Order: sequence, then C-alpha cells, then structure tokens
Amino acid sequence: MKSIIIPTRNRPNLLSDLIKTILPLLSGEDEVIVVDSSDLDLLSSNLGKIPRIKFKTSHIQSAAVQRNIGLNEIGSTDYVFFLDDDVVPDSNYFMNCIQALKISGAIGVSGLALKSSQLNLRPRPSGFAGLFRRIFLLDSKKDGTILRSGISIPSRDSERRILEVDWLIGCSGWVAEKIGQNRFESDFLGQSLSEDVIFSMRMKKKGRLVTDSSIILHHHESGLNRPSKEEFWRMWIVNRYRLIQVAEFGMPGVFSYWWANLGQFLILCFTKIIRNNQSSGSIKGLISGALLVIGFRK
Repeated sequence: MKSIIIPTRNRPNLLSDLIKTILPLLSGEDEVIVVDSSDLDLLSSNLGKIPRIKFKTSHIQSAAVQRNIGLNEIGSTDYVFFLDDDVVPDSNYFMNCIQALKISGAIGVSGLALKSSQLNLRPRPSGFAGLFRRIFLLDSKKDGTILRSGISIPSRDSERRILEVDWLIGCSGWVAEKIGQNRFESDFLGQSLSEDVIFSMRMKKKGRLVTDSSIILHHHESGLNRPSKEEFWRMWIVNRYRLIQVAEFGMPGVFSYWWANLGQFLILCFTKIIRNNQSSGSIKGLISGALLVIGFRK
C-alpha cells in the first residue's frame, strides 16, 4: 500500500494536473492525502468526494505543517510519498521508487526533476567562482552531502543511477515503518526552506538514503506563493542554523555556518554591484536573518 501526501496552496490547476496523473497509478488500497492551506475559494475541496483521496485543510500556511498533517492521517501503509503540487511524476515513478528502495536496502529515495524537458540540476560552479564557494563552504565536489556549514549539496550526476546521499529533496519516497514519529519542523512557515533536509537528517539515523536517476518528476515550478528574495534569504540563514543544531555539528559547525554566511554576503554584495540594486532585498534578508539568529530581533 502507498500513501501519497500533497501539500497545496492556491494552485488548483496544477493540483488538478497532478491528481489526474497519479490516480491511474494507484492500486489496491493506495491513498492520496491532499492538505490545502489556500486562502482562495478553491474547487480542490471536491477532491474529497473522489475515492482514494482524503482532503484536509490547514489554517497554517506551512509546507512542513501540511506534510505533518498528512503523516498524522495515514494508517497502515508500506510506503509514504511526498509530492509538491507543481510536479508531475512519470508513469513509472512509484514503481521505480519502490524498486530502488528494495534493491539498495534504503529507507528513503528521491529522483531527478525535469524542467522544460531539461534536467533541472543545479550546475556545479567552476573556475574562480567554484573555488570561492568551496573555500567558504558553500559548495562541494561531493554530491548529495551536507556540509558542516549547513549547506546541502544536491545530486547533480544524472549518469549514475543509484547514489547514497545524506539528504533527500521534498519530493521523495519512504519506507513507512521507518518514519515512526519523525515529523517536519512545525515552526517553519511558508515554503519551509530546508525542512526536507532536516527531516532527512533525522531519518538518516535509521537507514540509508539514495537518489536514483531513473526516477523522474516534471517540475512546473509555479511562481505562485514563492517567497520574495528578502524572505528567501532570511529563511536561508535562520533555518540553516536549526539544521546545524539538529545535526549536532557543535562549535566547528557554528564556525562553518558563519563562515559560509560571510561568503554568501560577499557574493550578494558583488552581485549588487554588477546588477545595480537587484540584490538589495537579498542582502537585507541575509542581514535580518543573521540578526534573528544572534538574538537582536524577535
């Protein structure tokens, strides 16, 4: 049995496309749990009338909280899948995920995202830019790892099929019994940046995590409900500090965290000079986030 959890907000058309895609892929007692935090009069509530779909609402606008609501709704199941409302899985997505879990003996798996028919892989910076980012612990040549600075390095190798990693993206599949009482960060609001990394870190203590390049999602990446540059960089600072605490990196982690923040600040300042004022919001978010971590702001 599979349980698919989908947090959604103000994206009824994308949600409808996703539901139409996955319903034919279900079998037996499989279920879909949609958790909606929309502030619009959506038709998505009608989904609750469709067999196999549970429709829940959340008054808290948080992808992390919505995923937790979904987890609290599942009963006896074999696998739990998390999907965002702006992705569409391939027809063999669930089958490939389960196969990868069985072959590797892992407890969690994720795949690759396709954007506009191209692999949506963050390119590895090269030359001076790459060296600068590695010096400031903002990047690494090792894919799928988590640095002591709290930076999570994505899997960027589409050629290698199965790769053991330290963390998985939000759209992922898990062995249900291993999740237990593990939950996402309930105080991470909105897009809940890094909640998938922290959840992965807790799960990593229970077993292997892998990525499989044969597992494909088509990512539409809607512009709706995306945080502003200021909000994004504030979350980037604040939520990463939680990450290094959960990881128990200790004082080396704290030093690495602030060293990476300095490097990112220098990058944003350089970007502001090159692009005039387009990075002003980013710098403001970075500084306000740092002040929140230090405790100067509430």
